[in-house]
Amino acid sequence: MKCPIDGSELEKRMHENTVEVDACNECGGVWLDANELEKIQDVKINDYKEELARIPDYVGKSILMAKSKDQPLLNCPKCDREMERREYGYCSQIYIDSCVNGHGVWLDKSELKDLEVFYERSRIEAPEIRMGFFSSLLDFFK
Repeated sequence: MKCPIDGSELEKRMHENTVEVDACNECGGVWLDANELEKIQDVKINDYKEELARIPDYVGKSILMAKSKDQPLLNCPKCDREMERREYGYCSQIYIDSCVNGHGVWLDKSELKDLEVFYERSRIEAPEIRMGFFSSLLDFFK
């Protein structure tokens, strides 16, 4: 397969010793076949304690998101059809390019790491958010 950014040949690599991905040595982007992103989401090998301890740069990410909206859409390296660009999940501030035929997703350099940090942060914050919701609900009925 060819890189949708620069046309270089994509190279197969193991990510976290569990998922085989196709990576570009030139731009640092990664192609994930269908369901590989979900497999990576379930794996917790890398330690992101440092990143999680920092306050997220929401302003910087918002600027990057705004800039990426102006970039031309990429073609899927499998079917060559134009992909859709969308924010991953709710409030991740990470745009991914997704094949409309369901072949997979393209992640630009560092977006895979950003997604893994997002997953870890979500795992930590989800119970706190639920507890806050239920506490406020109980307060409402008091």
